[in-house]
Amino acid sequence: MVSRRSYAVDQICSIEVSSPAYGRHQIICRPSSNFYEATVRCSGDPKNFDDEIIGHIINGKFSIAFDNPDNNRQYFCLESASSGPLVCAQRNVLLEGSVNFRDIGGYLTESGNRIAWGKIYRSGHLSDLTALGKIAYANLDVGMVIDFRLLEEKANENAELPGAPNVCQLGIMPGVGSAHYFHDLFATKPREIDVVEAMHETMRYLVTDNIDAYGQLFQLLLHSDNAGVLLNCSAGKERTGFGIALVLECLGVPREVVLYDFMLSKKYFPVEDEIDRVLRKYGVSNENGEGVNIIMPLLETRESYLNAAFDYIDKYYGCTKAFAKQCLGVGDVDFVRLVNKYTD
Repeated sequence: MVSRRSYAVDQICSIEVSSPAYGRHQIICRPSSNFYEATVRCSGDPKNFDDEIIGHIINGKFSIAFDNPDNNRQYFCLESASSGPLVCAQRNVLLEGSVNFRDIGGYLTESGNRIAWGKIYRSGHLSDLTALGKIAYANLDVGMVIDFRLLEEKANENAELPGAPNVCQLGIMPGVGSAHYFHDLFATKPREIDVVEAMHETMRYLVTDNIDAYGQLFQLLLHSDNAGVLLNCSAGKERTGFGIALVLECLGVPREVVLYDFMLSKKYFPVEDEIDRVLRKYGVSNENGEGVNIIMPLLETRESYLNAAFDYIDKYYGCTKAFAKQCLGVGDVDFVRLVNKYTD
């Protein structure tokens, strides 16, 4: 469970935008939110809102329905007597057939800027995108996909993405030192605690043995054009989650909020839908339902997973920015360029 401190550190963590039905949008604010009572404006462009107020958040709730035949993403500008304006949007991007697809926009940085909406996305595999999902994906204007899967994983989870994005393959082992790390572990019939510790070790392995891949990630972000960038892997949780965590901290997002974003995979990764795929992927028998119990720590999202990586970084480098400078080749000028490019 993420600490409630994230809500105090960044008001955007206290707001949830959702679409409970086609054409309907709902905003719910926690009682502690500065926007528990607020005006609402709407736009298809997060940087441009007209003066028309479409409604009010009252007692933390707002709902509206309107036609959106092109299924374009909608952004909401909130303003209250004490705060604002604050631009928010649905965190999970609704692409039919996608896995754990999210926009990391809106988070507050130490400089007072916010991560730009529609610039950096994160997801799991997109091999099940439907025709409607592909239309919605095309509307996002993703120009680059940074794929952390191995080629053999990609072959089994291949997707034809519209718009011919530049796909950059930065393959990272889905385990410690071997593509079959978890295959071998599951063959030993491990206990839950063994699989959890294997996840911790895998997260530390991302730090110690994948410097080239994550260094290339930053170079790709620095040299991408103005189109959106998608980071993805198989589930969009660990390899992608760690990459996103590095980017957010280097952009100045507080650790509590970075953990909050990581833990959203607990909400948006469809565990039940992915069980059969993961059982097949790792060759785990589900006789008497035991296989599901064994693989569950792999499917779950735990704060301790990301903390395992951060604890290693903090112990040996002091902080994430120091790690990025010493190991990933991100210089002082690069930090400034990243902030200018990916925050508003």
